[in-house]
Amino acid sequence: MKFRPIRLGLLCLTAFAIAAPALAQELPNLREARRLVFAEDGAVEGEVIPHDSLSETDVAILNQLVQTQAYYAAIAIAPEMGLASEATIAAANYHDEANARTAALAACNEARTSGPACVVVLVIRPEGWEPGRALQLSTDATAALRGDFRRLGRNRVMAISETTGQWGIGSDLTEALAACGETDCRAVIDG
Repeated sequence: MKFRPIRLGLLCLTAFAIAAPALAQELPNLREARRLVFAEDGAVEGEVIPHDSLSETDVAILNQLVQTQAYYAAIAIAPEMGLASEATIAAANYHDEANARTAALAACNEARTSGPACVVVLVIRPEGWEPGRALQLSTDATAALRGDFRRLGRNRVMAISETTGQWGIGSDLTEALAACGETDCRAVIDG
């Protein structure tokens, strides 16, 4: 599944890299993984990050957008261009907040035509999120734990790419890495 940052601009107005090391570490199984992840039902919470360029209306729009994005997500804006510009970017369905922020900022700065560098003005996390959890997965990967991953039987592996939000599952490490499809994919659940 490919997830790319998306342009929000005017929408706002309408309201095999580590196979050996992966096997050497102790990975959680399905039962343990389900206890580690947040919000299996996809529930989200958002945090608007104040910035001088945001109006009260902009903040209200950002608060409305919280329920429209999959966690982990970040929205970045070019301050001089405003919230309703082509440079406003949402990066959603990542496995952690840091990589969602990085993706949103990079795409925003690429789209920015003037003014200072882009800033993140909204982050979206799973409901009940707390820092330091050993396993964090995107909304879609978390949902797969209950569905397709569980149905694979006892021989199953999930791999993720933290930098892209990609993920894959398979009956062994090779299948999971191939399904994930990115060079930085690594196994995070085994069994």
